[in-house]
Amino acid sequence: MSYFAIVTFDLEYASMSPHGTNVYRRITNELEQLDFFKVRQGRRTEFELPSNTYVAEFDQGDYSKSVDLADEIKIDLKRIMEHLNVHGRYFVFVGQKWAWNGGQA
Repeated sequence: MSYFAIVTFDLEYASMSPHGTNVYRRITNELEQLDFFKVRQGRRTEFELPSNTYVAEFDQGDYSKSVDLADEIKIDLKRIMEHLNVHGRYFVFVGQKWAWNGGQA
């Protein structure tokens, strides 16, 4: 069994960061280094996630509780934002027994 993790965020005044709006791409690059991606493979096709939303799967054996993984991700995300000199809100979700579905309306 594994943990499914979702990260989403909103930046405050991203265009005023030292990296301009390119900061989103830099955050994506750093999250990809942590195995978070903006695309999820579905049963038949790939599903592209909404803007600023990333997902990853982690082996349950690496963490004793989901809160441990959520705390680690929070620390990583704060480090990324501090490194890139941006601020904003973020949300981290970690679940063990999960299912997902997506679409477009």
